[in-house]
Amino acid sequence: MRSKRDKFDIVADILENIKDGRNSKSALMKNANLSFSILKKYIDYLEKNGYVEEKEGSYVITDKGLALLDRLNKVRNLEFQLAELINELSKELL
Repeated sequence: MRSKRDKFDIVADILENIKDGRNSKSALMKNANLSFSILKKYIDYLEKNGYVEEKEGSYVITDKGLALLDRLNKVRNLEFQLAELINELSKELL
């Protein structure tokens, strides 16, 4: 298991939190475990590319953002399945 989150994990965490209603900057910082500067960097990117929109001080995930989140979750699941398979093979071969 990885110890650090990569950019895909961070984007997925932000989008998941927004989807679940934790959509203010302070809630996102707390629940996605991000500093303000890192959150701003990612939120700016997500807004610029149409994955989220800011409405009255909080963020809303767009349909495009939901589609991205779905794909990111599929990648996470595949990574988990691959890690399990590698672990099984390692036990079998050693």
